[in-house]
Amino acid sequence: MPAPGGDFMDLLAMARGFQASKMLMVAVDLAVFDFLEEPCSAVEAASWLKADERAAGIFLNGLAALGLLVKEVDYFRNSEHASRFLVRGKDDYRGEIIRHMEHTWNRGWNDLQHTVLAGHPREADPEKWLDTKGPQRDEKEVRAFICGMDAIARDLAPNVTAVLDLKGVERLLDLGGGPATYAIAFAKAHPGLKATVFDLPNPIKIAREQIAKHGLSERIDTLAGNFLEDDIGKGYDFIWVSQILHSHDVAQCHFIINKCVQALNPGGALAIHDFYLNKDGASPTGPAMFSVHMLAVTPRGRSYTWGEVAEWMAEAGLISPKHLRYDEGDASILVAKRK
Repeated sequence: MPAPGGDFMDLLAMARGFQASKMLMVAVDLAVFDFLEEPCSAVEAASWLKADERAAGIFLNGLAALGLLVKEVDYFRNSEHASRFLVRGKDDYRGEIIRHMEHTWNRGWNDLQHTVLAGHPREADPEKWLDTKGPQRDEKEVRAFICGMDAIARDLAPNVTAVLDLKGVERLLDLGGGPATYAIAFAKAHPGLKATVFDLPNPIKIAREQIAKHGLSERIDTLAGNFLEDDIGKGYDFIWVSQILHSHDVAQCHFIINKCVQALNPGGALAIHDFYLNKDGASPTGPAMFSVHMLAVTPRGRSYTWGEVAEWMAEAGLISPKHLRYDEGDASILVAKRK
């Protein structure tokens, strides 16, 4: 969302921003786009959704106004974008990340005022927020989160792979690897590489599904556990830590980095991929907003500056740091080597 200018209407547009996002979330949750692959009337849609006819008509018109649906006379159908990304069962379906956004709305953003005043979400117990293996989180919610990460990472992985020097790497660890998107991309680009994906048990179930789907079960194995508590293995030539630090406090970040260094072979490299802030802490906009997101949905997380993380890596004994950008987006990579 652009920064407000001198016009009050800019502020009003910012205040109304929730309307479009909530409409999208509800439409995905109700599977509206599954039904509207073929043109149908509001009455037909209401019947399929088991919804009120008047409300369904207003809602579908709103989705058409947003460009998510196309309306022709009294019939609605998916727009090209909605058909590509929001219909379940299609190869490019990305609805899970939208569902994850709705979960974070319900679990955190809707209660942001309390969090700002108290300093932490109401559910401040890390086990309730960060432990996706426990009974505290619905399995569908966990799947939405992990598959949502894949929805984002699958577009980034080719560019990430292109900027990383993985020549000569035989053993790679994808720490907190979720759906194994990056491990799969690295293995496909480097036939001599074998990878291990480490994550909590429920994400590992999804990782195994994805690894098998890509025919890489012989080259990518998995370890289930909590990297703050359990052994992550050793003897790695390269460790990839993607979008992990921002969920943790400074002490935990130090612990994670030091644990990775101990798991590396001499000369091995640690790469930390995250939404890095500039030194001022308020830019770029994306990482600054993401830091508020972490405030809303975790008890300890925030975005960090790339300078902070580079310093922690140096304190852990890593040398020859490099800051790599792979596109014009909000995330980048810090890479350093073990002596």
